[in-house]
Amino acid sequence: MKKRAKQISKIKNSKINILEGTSGMKQKSLGLNAVLNGIKQCCSIIFPLITFPYISRVLGNDGYGKYSFSYSVTNYFILLAALGIYTYAIREGAKVRDDQKEVDKFCSQVFSINVCSAAVSLLLLSIMVFCLPKFSGYKAYIFIQSTAIIMAVLGTDWVNGIFEDYFYITVRYIAVQCVCLIAMFVFVRKPEDIIPYCIISVLATNGGNLINVFYVRKYAKIRFTFDMDFKRHLAPLLILFVNSIAISIYVNSDITMLGFFESDAQVGVYSFASKIYNLLKQLINAVIVVSVPRIAYIIKNKPLEYKTFLNRIFSALNIALLPIVVGMFFMSDSMILIAGGEQYIAGDAALKVLSVATLFAIYASLFTNCVLIVNRQEKLCLKATVISAIVNVGLNFVLMPTLGMIGAAITTVIAELVNCVMQMHFSKPFFDWRTLELKPIVSCICGSAFIGIICLLCNSFFHSSLMKMACAVAFSALVYVMTLIVMRNPYAVAAVDVIKKKMRKSNG
Repeated sequence: MKKRAKQISKIKNSKINILEGTSGMKQKSLGLNAVLNGIKQCCSIIFPLITFPYISRVLGNDGYGKYSFSYSVTNYFILLAALGIYTYAIREGAKVRDDQKEVDKFCSQVFSINVCSAAVSLLLLSIMVFCLPKFSGYKAYIFIQSTAIIMAVLGTDWVNGIFEDYFYITVRYIAVQCVCLIAMFVFVRKPEDIIPYCIISVLATNGGNLINVFYVRKYAKIRFTFDMDFKRHLAPLLILFVNSIAISIYVNSDITMLGFFESDAQVGVYSFASKIYNLLKQLINAVIVVSVPRIAYIIKNKPLEYKTFLNRIFSALNIALLPIVVGMFFMSDSMILIAGGEQYIAGDAALKVLSVATLFAIYASLFTNCVLIVNRQEKLCLKATVISAIVNVGLNFVLMPTLGMIGAAITTVIAELVNCVMQMHFSKPFFDWRTLELKPIVSCICGSAFIGIICLLCNSFFHSSLMKMACAVAFSALVYVMTLIVMRNPYAVAAVDVIKKKMRKSNG
């Protein structure tokens, strides 16, 4: 009996140890963290969907162009100040979080490095703005947006990540977003309200960091120190920094460079089309994001199931991706008119081109996150991103002067294609993409072809953009689902079986 009691006690203690660290700090539930992070991700999509149509209409293409150009420029210096610290601090800080003395030392060192990088970033930004005539009309917008650098440094939000305080992060994010949403409707009401919008957008993104100045004291005593231990921190920080810069160039260079070749109105029109493209891309990419933790677990604990699970992710992704790409291509004009109005309709052709880029971007994201990252191949990802960024910038110089925003869109497609091909090539040692199931892909392609036909018919029979969109979405969804069922798409069939079982249960 005593032996049995000892075993039970041991099992209980092991469960407690899972929940508690060596310092007795209660660990956060991974499931709860996933839910909270999911809520935050959903809100990060919902809030722009609310604000974007309103702002684009109120500011107009000229005002929105001024904001977009100044933000794209400032963003590079925000990244320089960030120096890859957020990712690095969470990764390394989590290793020592049970040792309070070591936590205080680590956080103070990282904070001090961040102060230095922020000072350099603000100095370089000031020199650029005052020395280059191009930025004379954007000084106020750029300097307002640059306050995000100071807020980020003081807020040390990475401390919350180290201690997995996702409840606070999520609640704070939603609260700040709601306040800023109300403020936007109150203070941004005419085309001249660019400065109020700049202030509100900065507060929406970084306002929570002001609260954080006091909140993080519960976790660490952070102070500036000259003992920054560059030998330990600098090399990994630089790798992460280069990656973030490459991604930023890859994503934002078209808007920044377009600002040098075209008017603010043209920048605004293209930025609008690009915003729709990025929102839909973010929406589809959510399928990949939520799959990464599960894939990481499978690789470690059930490696034989990895290929099967990846096949499922690919098939599920295509169900959402292909119809959205087709719909975006054929309904681009209606989407623009509904969201922004006639003033942005010139971006119709650019959005059509960008819809093609969505296909390559999502597949590249799949290779990156579900194959390379989970297999610890970050350097290969960096290589692909850097090459794609170089291609993007180089082609922008060639195509933008003659083709304008269309050239920017074409460049994005080519850069996304290059990135996709490279990520796919680097993934070969870890997953053979020739083993992918063809039947689910064929059913999605056929269903998407019907969607294209429906969209063309709606464009022909209806004049109202809202009516076109409503009918296209309704009929497309119906026909697409029916096509998947008829062609025995395994996910569609499984969904039907689940519905049938629930109906049987409800009926008795």
